[in-house]
Parts: sequence; C-alpha cells; structure tokens
Amino acid sequence: MLGRRLDRYIVATFIRYYLYAILAFIAIYLVVNFIETVGKFIERGTDAGVIAEYYLYMIPFVIKWINPIAVLLGVLFCISILSKNSEITAMKSGGISLYRVFLPLIIMGMVISGFIWAWGEIVVPPANERNIAIKLWVFDHKDEARRMETNNFSAYLIGDKLLFAGLLSAYHDEHRPATMISPSLLQLDPEDPTRAIERIDAREAEYGADGKWHFTGCEVRTFGPEGEELTFTQTPELIVDIVEKPDEFGILAKTPEDMTYAELSAHIDRLERAGKVAAKERVELLLKISVPLANLIVVLLGAPLAIRTARSGTALGFGVAVLLGFVLWGFIAVGRALGQSEVITPFWAAFFPNILFGVTGLFLIWRVNRT
Repeated sequence: MLGRRLDRYIVATFIRYYLYAILAFIAIYLVVNFIETVGKFIERGTDAGVIAEYYLYMIPFVIKWINPIAVLLGVLFCISILSKNSEITAMKSGGISLYRVFLPLIIMGMVISGFIWAWGEIVVPPANERNIAIKLWVFDHKDEARRMETNNFSAYLIGDKLLFAGLLSAYHDEHRPATMISPSLLQLDPEDPTRAIERIDAREAEYGADGKWHFTGCEVRTFGPEGEELTFTQTPELIVDIVEKPDEFGILAKTPEDMTYAELSAHIDRLERAGKVAAKERVELLLKISVPLANLIVVLLGAPLAIRTARSGTALGFGVAVLLGFVLWGFIAVGRALGQSEVITPFWAAFFPNILFGVTGLFLIWRVNRT
C-alpha cells in the first residue's frame, strides 16, 4: 500500500511540474513566432481565425521536439522538491532505496516516450501539412493544387519502373485530373535494376477517370543487353501500367518530417531499389524512434542530477535542465549532419546522443545510490 501511495505521490509531483514546463515552452515558442510573423499576416489582411489556426497547428510539432526538456525539468523539480522537503531522506530512512524512488519516474519516461512516438506518427504529420498549407496560401497564394506540384519529380515504382517528370501535378478531383509534363518511364531489368529494357518518353500524361495514366505524344524505345537501342516507335497515345495513384506521388513530395514511419520507410525502399543513396532519409527514419526515446533517457540523467543539485536551489536546477536540453539537441543536430553526409552510419547518427546520455545517467544513478 505504501509503495502505491509513494508512486502516486511521486508521479503526481512530476506531472505537475512537467505540464508547467511544457505549457511554458509552448507559450514561449508561439509568442516568439507570433512576433516574427504576425506582421506578414496583417499585411495580407489575413482573418484572425486563420492566424489562430496557423499557430494551433504548430503546437503538435513543438510538443514533439521540446518534450524531452519538459520531462527533464519535471524530473529535476520533482526530485529537488522531495529532497528539499527532506522527503528523500525520510524514504531512505524507511528502507526505500533511490532505485525505488526513481522507478515511477522511469516508468513515466517510458510511457511518455511511447506517447510521443504515437503523437509523431498520428498527430504531427497532418498538423504540419495543414500548417504549411496555411503558410503557403497566405504568403505565396498557393492553393492545394499548386502545393501538390513538384518540379523535376522522380520515383521508383512498383514493378521495377523508374519515373521522371519535368512537372508533376498530383492533385486531382472530378473536375481536374492529375497531370505530368515531359514524363519518362523506364522499365528496368528485374535481374539487373541498373539496366533499362524499355523507355517511354511523352509530351504529357493525364490520370484518367478509368484510374489509368494516359501518355500522349509518345516515343517508345527498347534496349538490348549492352544498352543498345533495339526498336524505336512513335504513337499518339499509350495507356501506361503504373500501379501508384496520384495521391501516392503527393506523399513522395513530402519532407521526411511530414511522413509517417511507414511512408518514409517505403520511400527509402523505392530510393534504394533505384540505386540511390538514402543516407539522409535513413537518418530521419531512425530519428523518428530516437527522439521519442530521448524522453526516457533524460529521466535516467535528470533524476540523479536532481539529487546532487537539490541543495543549490531551484534556479540552478532550471539552468541545468535547459543546458542539458540544448546539449542533447546539439548532439542530435551534429549526429544528423554527420549521418546525412555519410561520415557515420545512420544508426550512430540517430542513437549516439541517447546512448551517451543514457550510459551517463545509469552511472550517475549507481553513484548516487551508493552515497
């Protein structure tokens, strides 16, 4: 019974300061961004509701990235308050080890890590998409159709096909079909993906009501084993066998941050099957795991540090939390850059900060528990 009451008390104290921290960071971020951009909105006569919507859809992205610092602050304040009130001393006198005191916080770190991962998969991508849509519409006057336009589009398709287009307009509805300007479709050899066995060049392409891509003004070439041209024909129109729908091409035009884990993983598979290097994308894929995991790592590091800094005052604890948060993001930024440049592997680029901070935290927990 005592254990349950103790756990509830520690968790409640942590959650209170964690929520204070995350609300404060959201407010600071939005106020700074508001000061920078509100003038542009006013210049364009933007409705107040649209402005509010713009900042509302910014919040999910902010929560994902500043959450580890909020967790760290919650842990530091929680342990510091317990220590200053001599409650940590009372727990130790009652035979409760620091390991046991830290346990509910570690469990909360695991729960928050899982929540933030799901948050990044379910909430962040559509919120980012809507936020960018408002920004492009207000500042660049781009509607949904123009936002789904991609210059110099390329993608590896199902069936060992490689598609290029000078301009892809992936948006389509009952009144407006998706189109491509100057598309080229290469059929690759399944046994040797680096060799094309057929190439279709067209003036333009349109996605028809029958769910097929219609190429017009076509030139069709076939190639032999050594790359020599075997046949050349011209035809006014071809119905081309492309499995992917225009909406899927729209997904390929997203940034990795705006893709879900499954979407980015499929995108990487397409790139690598086409013989392209996907180091940047692989780093971003692993960051979708390592960034949520950082919420657990900062608990391991913050709990023992809070014991050591409790007597030095709340201001020092706050400073330590913010400093460690920026150091963590600095490591993540450096690792991301090195991984994208292929200086280190994507795994180390994404997980080295977590491993370093996690090992340091476990060592500090061991040291603090012995003293």
